[in-house]
Amino acid sequence: MIRIIPYELGKIWRKRSFLLSVGVLFLFHLFFMWYTSRPKEGTPPLAAYRAVWSEIAKMDEAEKGKYMEEIKKTIDGVCFVQNILSMQSFQNEFGGDLAKQELQSNPGVFEQYYDMYQSGGYLKFTASLYEEQAFINELYEEWQRVSGYGDYLREIQENKELLSEISIFGGQSSNSFSARNLEKSAGDYANLSDANIRFMPSKCITSAMEQIWADLFLFLSVMLFVGGMITEEKEKKLFFVTRSTKYGILNSIAAKLAALFIHCIFITVLFYMAGLVFFAESAGRPDMTAGIQSIAPYMECNLPISIGGYFILSILTKALVLFGIGALLTVFCILSGIAVMPFLIGFGMIGVSALLYYLIPYGSPFCVFKYINPVGLMKTENLYGGYLNFNIFGYPISRLSLSAALILLFCVVGTGSSLLLFCKMKNMKAGKLRLTGFVPFKPHNNILCHEGYKILIMNRGLFIFLIFGVLLAYGSFDRTYTPSVMEQYYKDIMTELEGPLTDEKEAIILSEKKRYEEALQKIEQIEEMVSSGEMSSSAGDALKSQANMTLAFYPSFLRVEKQYDYIKAGGGSFVYDTGYLYLFGILEDTFSVDFLILSIGIILAVSGAVPMEYKTGAQLLLGATKTGKQKILLYKVVICSIAAVVLSLILIVCRAYHVASVYPMHCFGADIQSIFHFMEFPAHIPIGGFLLLFVFLQGLAAVLIACLTILISLWRKNQVQTVFFALLLLVVPMVLKQLGFEMAKWFSLYPLYGWTGII
Repeated sequence: MIRIIPYELGKIWRKRSFLLSVGVLFLFHLFFMWYTSRPKEGTPPLAAYRAVWSEIAKMDEAEKGKYMEEIKKTIDGVCFVQNILSMQSFQNEFGGDLAKQELQSNPGVFEQYYDMYQSGGYLKFTASLYEEQAFINELYEEWQRVSGYGDYLREIQENKELLSEISIFGGQSSNSFSARNLEKSAGDYANLSDANIRFMPSKCITSAMEQIWADLFLFLSVMLFVGGMITEEKEKKLFFVTRSTKYGILNSIAAKLAALFIHCIFITVLFYMAGLVFFAESAGRPDMTAGIQSIAPYMECNLPISIGGYFILSILTKALVLFGIGALLTVFCILSGIAVMPFLIGFGMIGVSALLYYLIPYGSPFCVFKYINPVGLMKTENLYGGYLNFNIFGYPISRLSLSAALILLFCVVGTGSSLLLFCKMKNMKAGKLRLTGFVPFKPHNNILCHEGYKILIMNRGLFIFLIFGVLLAYGSFDRTYTPSVMEQYYKDIMTELEGPLTDEKEAIILSEKKRYEEALQKIEQIEEMVSSGEMSSSAGDALKSQANMTLAFYPSFLRVEKQYDYIKAGGGSFVYDTGYLYLFGILEDTFSVDFLILSIGIILAVSGAVPMEYKTGAQLLLGATKTGKQKILLYKVVICSIAAVVLSLILIVCRAYHVASVYPMHCFGADIQSIFHFMEFPAHIPIGGFLLLFVFLQGLAAVLIACLTILISLWRKNQVQTVFFALLLLVVPMVLKQLGFEMAKWFSLYPLYGWTGII
């Protein structure tokens, strides 16, 4: 049997279709890691974690504590200055009184950090105060938890001792689940200590090990392997030949299962090692010898293992779960006479498991079903990084023990059933699943429907469009928009001014302008008095603090004043333009990434539209008449263009909705030149018309990508070569732009797609 294992493994791994499928899954895995880890507004980039780790890597724990206390104190002081300025922005006495109370409660803090706030010197790791504060608070909280691990262990033991001293737990009460759970928890943590605990940012390990898409791709690879191992051989009727002897049958299925086990281990190591390397290089390399409790989210782990041990244990556990599922799928493949049925069952199994995991709340009486299912078992960050005992008839049963038993059960039942049923297998061939319905689907009534069916269904174009549509929508909604204090001031005043200029609105602007001019004059007078010696420098700084608080919002008012000056000079209306500036890619450069993803999706979906005819030989029939050949090609272009436009519209609609939920967009009838960034736009058109032009040109760029891909496929007549040359022509320039070569964008369709962010 041992000599058969390499043969069974090679039968699957040597197939180009299988290698291509797994390669695509791996590339998707790498792409998702990069895409989901991109910095977003309001969230710190991975480079910030790497910067902190590089600073604290050589420090001892005491030095790390001092460092964290220092950066926390600095960011709190800067945020205090911002809060005082925010209170001063209230146009009433309440804001001023509240600011005075805060200044009196925290003497000297405003003066100490005001200059740093104005200069932006507090931005050491991120690009905004909000991101910096969120990032430092996150790290500070992790440091507090990790540095207090010894206290956490002592508290667990103290709870056990307290249990024995409280009389209420005597007698019958000592047999309650709560009492037994405290006793068990104390025993599980008894052998742990804080000797090997070393604080470090948790981002690398948590990001590398908590990849939902990676588990899904691993499951798909197992389905492909099992399908090639059993179902494909059934479809080719090979079992009529291979099942020649009794012992050969047993050795054959045993070798197949061993090959499946090797595949599960290899593919899991490949995917998660790639994740670890990626995040280690992006967010800082963790100390793999430190205890797993050094990672704050995994501090509840009751196992005396290192971070490296946790990584190895997690990979082995995931591989065993995959093998157990694969073995059960093998059983269904052996029993089923329909080729696709085992895969439908597999997707159903994972779908039900996902529903159980995500719908059952933590703490529910049914939470055992939340974690004891395939999806829950693959979440090793919960299994090894947390601690949980289930209440089974009043006794605490460890989630870890129950999960290990279930994984073993999956493997044993799947392996045993496969061995038994394979020896007695009678269904040695597989047919296709045929579905009937009240209204049968007839895609072949006309040429347009027929070509659409071939491109979208037979060639899986619809599946690719759906995947990239979901990916683009997720990317749009995953961005975080958090208005700053200055933006909130600008929003408040602009929403009040929106529309044509009136006397009341002009009075508001002139009043604000006068307030800022008085503050500027006051500062100028104080500086003159300090320079002439009439006032000391410290006294001058104290007097200027009030004026500086007023002027903190002056840059935002300048945006209002620019619109006011334009309206006074040539007409127009006031428009709150921040939402439009985000939508058109001026304040946030997302078009390049979105266009890159959109291009890849269209190329992959459209690349087989023409080569599929050459692959099957149908082109010899389609080319019988010149008119018929041209008409079919035209239909292919129309179908692919419509699908590409729909994909681009998904992105625009999701992005517009998400931006508008934070930064309202009104005044569609106002002139586009009312938005200061577009004051030099050559045509006087309403904002609504400009939006239609924006949508049209982005849709046109998508259509041109589809058409160019079809043109390349007509040249190469091979899908793989079409994908290669299309990526080279349309995607590589955008990749170079992402790497910093800005000139590369002019060799692509990006200027057409992202023209609003360029002009």
